[in-house]
Amino acid sequence: MDDKVLGGIILILVIVAGVAGVLFYNSDFNNPGTDNNTKNTTNNNTASNDTTNTSTDQLALTLLPVNQPGNNPGPSPGPSPGPGPSPDPMDNIISLFDAYLKANYDQSLVPGMAVVIVQDGKIIYMNTLGVRDLASGEPVDKNTLFGIGSNTKPFSATNIGQLVSKGLMSWDDPIAKYFSVPDEFQLYSDYVSNNITIRDALCHRSGLPALDGDLIWAGFNQPYPYIMKNLRYRENSTPFRSTWQYNNLIYVIPSYAAARVAKTPWNELIKEDLLIPLGMRTSVTSYWDFLKTKNHAKPYYLLKNGTMMEYDIIPDSVGPAGSIYTSISEIANWLKFQIADTGYYNGVKILNKKELDETRTGQIKVNDQSQYGFGWGVLKDYITHAGGLDAFKSQVTVYPSKGLAIAVLANGGEYAGAYRTALDKKFRDLINGNYTSNPWSTQKKKAQDSLKPVPPTPPIIKPTLPLNGYTGTYSNKFYGNIKITTSNGALICYYGVDKHPFKLTHWNNNTYEEIVFNNYFEFSNIKKGKANQLTVKLSDSPENATFNRTKSA
Repeated sequence: MDDKVLGGIILILVIVAGVAGVLFYNSDFNNPGTDNNTKNTTNNNTASNDTTNTSTDQLALTLLPVNQPGNNPGPSPGPSPGPGPSPDPMDNIISLFDAYLKANYDQSLVPGMAVVIVQDGKIIYMNTLGVRDLASGEPVDKNTLFGIGSNTKPFSATNIGQLVSKGLMSWDDPIAKYFSVPDEFQLYSDYVSNNITIRDALCHRSGLPALDGDLIWAGFNQPYPYIMKNLRYRENSTPFRSTWQYNNLIYVIPSYAAARVAKTPWNELIKEDLLIPLGMRTSVTSYWDFLKTKNHAKPYYLLKNGTMMEYDIIPDSVGPAGSIYTSISEIANWLKFQIADTGYYNGVKILNKKELDETRTGQIKVNDQSQYGFGWGVLKDYITHAGGLDAFKSQVTVYPSKGLAIAVLANGGEYAGAYRTALDKKFRDLINGNYTSNPWSTQKKKAQDSLKPVPPTPPIIKPTLPLNGYTGTYSNKFYGNIKITTSNGALICYYGVDKHPFKLTHWNNNTYEEIVFNNYFEFSNIKKGKANQLTVKLSDSPENATFNRTKSA
């Protein structure tokens, strides 16, 4: 064979092999851990446990004409290739958010945290930080369950919307349709008792004060039938339907009405009808079920003296207001459902779109910037809600017009609440073009201020009675009983039917401090060496609750 012909054949084979190499090799699709353009960007030098950024960018492969040596075809035919795809602005926002989260996490005093961001039905960011158990050091992961507190409320409203969709309930049904007045349910007036509706309860316009009476479930752990019957002892602070006043005790009534309609306990009803269809199968609806799960964040509460203790309030009595426990991997499904705005999830109907829209429509004015729907704060460009138990904090915000949503879950008390708020605000600033804000600075100061002793300690005056002069059982017609005992030379308090002992520390004269709920116990009406009255100054309410010694005590 002619040497020139042979050389030409070899050259052609080399060129073909080179082109094949370009076609079959793409480093982006062969990186370990990369799946469907999901890039793991975990930085091992940070507190981050599990970070996922899903980018919309894809590598473009352009095959250019190959010119053989010795040929001169002249200018390439056709137009020159244009510029590559523009970077997605969301990639920069996610990068800045991730950096902000990690840079401030160590200052947050939060044991464990998880964050997820969804855009147009896809998870674009997921990150977990810290540990779920301080003792064992087990890290938080995407399946770790956290309490979401009041972010349970929009779930509960949606569940009621399912029954409304089926024609079994109406938003404007009076509560008295489901609970007899006054045997089961009674408010401060007969008119309100007979006319307050599902709608009124879900948008907090009953007239009862904000957070009124919360210690009855948070501390006294009273069952809800007891609470509902004893609401008659609470006084309104504004006229019926005139003012938004956030009240957990009233909010839960519609869900218990729904449970009666469905003839199913609420915690089972919402699990079967809403959570499971949303793919939230490992999420639970009671504190005790939460503690039984293997992968849950421990309930840590930061006391005002700086001590982190393992403790949380039990929200089961007011479950529809605060007892869902979930993970970022599953609450992401809730975000996708809200963004879709159709009433369907993965092709399965959850409820009528009309009823979904009703839950997210402002029903009453909160302030000049916001209204309240059914479990949602409704603002111009987004809907949002915070969740707070003593040990768990959460924030969920949905931006319908942008197809965006974020959820932040954390444990650790007031600092956790401050940090989740800062992160939610930072993300909002970023998507609105404010890249330099530092909301953590403001929120951190609020958390610090919340731990300062209030009121200031006066000159110490010794108690006027020996410890056994304070012991006994004291009763209040709304809350129930407080039992005071002694142990190891200190006074111990038991709230209601709760079995946790709470130590009382002498503060001044006949006043003692209980530092978990930050309540002050003032003993008075002292006769024959015994206190006959106890006034509890509640930290989260302007109310001072009076308890009288029972005859048997």
